[in-house]
Amino acid sequence: MNSEAASYDEDSSPPAYADGTWPDPDRALAHIRLRATRLRDRLIRQVDEDGLVRDRCGSRVLESALLLSLLRKTRTLPTVHDGLARYLRDARPDGLMDTLIVEATLGRPGQHDRAVAYLDEFRHFTGARKRLMLGTLLSLTGVLPLDTGTDAHALRYQGYAAWTELSLCAIRILHGAARAGHAAVSATDQNYLTGRLASADPDQVWEGNALAHLIALHALHTCQPDSPLLHNGIAALCRSRNSDGGLPFIAGQDIFVTALAGKALAAAHAPRSLLIQMGDRVSELQQRDGGWGYTEITSQTDVDDTAVCIEFLRITDTARYRQVLARAERYLGAMADPRGGFPTYLHGHRREADVTAGAVMALSASWQDHTALLDTCVDFLLCAQRDDGTFENSWTRSRSSAIHRVLDALRHVPPAPADRSARITHTTLASTRYLAETQNADGGWGYRPGRSSDVVSTAHALPVIASTGDRQAPGRGLRYLLAHQNADGGYPSVPDQLGPRPLPFDCPVLTDVHVLNAFTQLHTPRRTTTTAPERPAPTRPTGSVEEPEP
Repeated sequence: MNSEAASYDEDSSPPAYADGTWPDPDRALAHIRLRATRLRDRLIRQVDEDGLVRDRCGSRVLESALLLSLLRKTRTLPTVHDGLARYLRDARPDGLMDTLIVEATLGRPGQHDRAVAYLDEFRHFTGARKRLMLGTLLSLTGVLPLDTGTDAHALRYQGYAAWTELSLCAIRILHGAARAGHAAVSATDQNYLTGRLASADPDQVWEGNALAHLIALHALHTCQPDSPLLHNGIAALCRSRNSDGGLPFIAGQDIFVTALAGKALAAAHAPRSLLIQMGDRVSELQQRDGGWGYTEITSQTDVDDTAVCIEFLRITDTARYRQVLARAERYLGAMADPRGGFPTYLHGHRREADVTAGAVMALSASWQDHTALLDTCVDFLLCAQRDDGTFENSWTRSRSSAIHRVLDALRHVPPAPADRSARITHTTLASTRYLAETQNADGGWGYRPGRSSDVVSTAHALPVIASTGDRQAPGRGLRYLLAHQNADGGYPSVPDQLGPRPLPFDCPVLTDVHVLNAFTQLHTPRRTTTTAPERPAPTRPTGSVEEPEP
């Protein structure tokens, strides 16, 4: 082994020996602290005066094409039309669906067979409903004709998240009109559609969700083309475009990002006054049911956002936010599945490991008050692991993200009976082994094996792999992260979040948050003995649920 470690001033080469092993821990952690401080200060500068962290999501091909199609139908706003066309012409497609949409939108058809194959290969727990939505989106953007064989009357749209309900109602109208004419569209469906659209501020994108708003406006155009809701909605969406001319899926995630950034900033020793400012604003945005949504303008609460808000407020000042936290814990208790586990949006919906892990961490500080519930959640998490050590991705592309979150949740479990402790150890070993075997040659991780390394996937994998006691993999991973830091302290990455699943979208500030969280976890190493043993490369488990890949 090389006996000479690298220099550790702020702009030096990343701290690792030439063979990639982890060097002297104290010197390595000092270097991490310097880089984390630069990143922390950048994140602090992104906190607005009202305490929220706001950042624009990146433009996306799908929404841009849907808006362009709507402008073509209504023959309005030619300047915006041209800007959207330029964005789509210059866009770098992220996956097959983007490629199909860009080709069709720019007048280059002939992708019918590839589009049909894409839909046929689609697998997701939402099944036929999500496939129907994707098929409708492909038809609205000109890739495929609308499937008139779909029985619109059999489609039920109530009992879902707010944007899912609106989208499904719109899809029912679109398919009903295509199959039997406009006269076949029921007044009940039209009234539901217009009632939901009218519930929002006419100057805003409905619930902050451009995709749901666009699908609804396409449906409204088929049955009420002169409605003021149509023209107001188009104007609001056009105002929401980014400087590159494209339209994002959602403008931002100010509540979710603020709470997640607050956790990272607290661990990085940001000023208490700043954390209180952020915490006060987050607490003010708690909704009547005790939960939070992802942004200020949505009425839809969910477990994921609520869990991260609870964690942040508890870290910041438990006494100050005592009543807010009590209401939020009651919200989570009401959302839990009696078998263990949590859904994202509504009680009784499918349980998800990633979401459940967040809820476990949120409730862990008061474990004694929720023992029965949390015990069943731990059992659910242990059973949710796949044979290769991964978990279902849920709302992110990155497999290391789900692993990181579940293992963090399991570390919050208090001393347990021997059999459960053994199961937790086995689960941890399987996940860390998977990460050890899927690290790329450049030291980073991709969102799944075989993909190029990206910053977000690496930021999630690195704290987990560093806890194994291995010296080589963490050093290589750290070198990858530090080599990708920008001069301003921030980080670039690829779109990682999914919405609606399986479609990726980009929220740039979250990359900085995840890396800062990784740095703070590395600076406070977690003591484990889960060294990953050698074994053959993992294979995909039978029956696993995956999003389609190009």
